[in-house]
Formats: sequence, structure tokens, C-alpha cells
Amino acid sequence: MKIQCHCANIVIEVDKPARVTQCNCSICSRYHSLWGYYAPEQVKIFIGASGSDSYAWGDKELDFVRCSDCGCVTHYQTQPGQGTPRVAVNFGMDRKAVNDVPIRYFDGAKEL
Repeated sequence: MKIQCHCANIVIEVDKPARVTQCNCSICSRYHSLWGYYAPEQVKIFIGASGSDSYAWGDKELDFVRCSDCGCVTHYQTQPGQGTPRVAVNFGMDRKAVNDVPIRYFDGAKEL
């Protein structure tokens, strides 16, 4: 399936996730995200001419990537050397695509 930012500058191709995670930590709640988790080799990311920006907060383990044009947060990825490499795709950009997928609620506000 394809997930893309609002302006289609960033397009991500992945298999449909078995479930997505909604986290209430200070950053995920602001992004209103639904994360689907993948190994890096399972994800194809195409970034257009407008490019992308990233943001790492706190312990700097994750890079949250957003489109430089429309500003949509498309995914995050682990920084090199920070545990098991993974990419989390933000299915909040197309909730209809995962409306039949179970949602795991993670209390990141308490755990992180």
C-alpha cells in the first residue's frame, strides 16, 4: 500500500500492518499519529524535490521525518546504534487505509 504526505512529496510503500499503535506521549499526541512498525528493509520511502526535515527530541533515539513542503509527519526511524533498527509509518495520514486494523493504545505519557 502507499501512504503519502498531503502534497505527495513523500510517498511510502509498505504492506498493510497487522495493527497500529496510538501513543499519548508528548510528541505523538501532538502529531495525532497511528504508527505501523517495520524493519527498514520492509519500507520503500520516496522523497521528492521538496525534500524532508527531521526532528529528534529527548534521548535522540528517533528521527521524526516530515515533508519540507506540507509539513506532514510521515514516519520516524531509529538513529544508528539505538537498539533494533525500525521505521514507524504514520498511518494517521490515511486513517481510512487502516480503519479495519486493530489499534494498540500505548500510555507513553506514563511509560516514557
